[in-house]
Amino acid sequence: MLCFSPIGDSFRNRVRNFPSLVNCTTIDWFSEWPKDALQSVAERFLGEIEMEDDVRLSCVEMVQTFHSDTAVSAKKFLIELKRNYYVTPTSYLELISTFKLLLAEKRSEVHALKEKYSNGYDCLISTEEKVGLMTIELEAKKPMLEEKSKEVAIQAIDV
Repeated sequence: MLCFSPIGDSFRNRVRNFPSLVNCTTIDWFSEWPKDALQSVAERFLGEIEMEDDVRLSCVEMVQTFHSDTAVSAKKFLIELKRNYYVTPTSYLELISTFKLLLAEKRSEVHALKEKYSNGYDCLISTEEKVGLMTIELEAKKPMLEEKSKEVAIQAIDV
């Protein structure tokens, strides 16, 4: 079994250099995956991620839609610009792995921000408690403060 990707010049160059690759072999062109294959692959790879079931189903549907819409756009691209863009099963797998990677990055960013805000909130609460205690102490020491200020005023007169 020999596998080549139609993307790029390498396949064309090999066929040009070795014409028997085309003449003496059976070519099995891989076509688009059917919808159920796309769904099962997405369910398998996204099943590894911790998330709610309804969110997982939405994500499976999302990657399928992205892949299908990309294939439709590639056909339009070929018609309008005469350039071929290949939408392969590998690109579908790359889409899923990129989604998983971005999801992990964003989850870690959100977790870091949550920790930052949680720590800030805890600091605000502890500061508020300390200010409350200081206010109570100040009220308790207010008569003594007034007495000391009178003593200071008397000493200022003496000085």
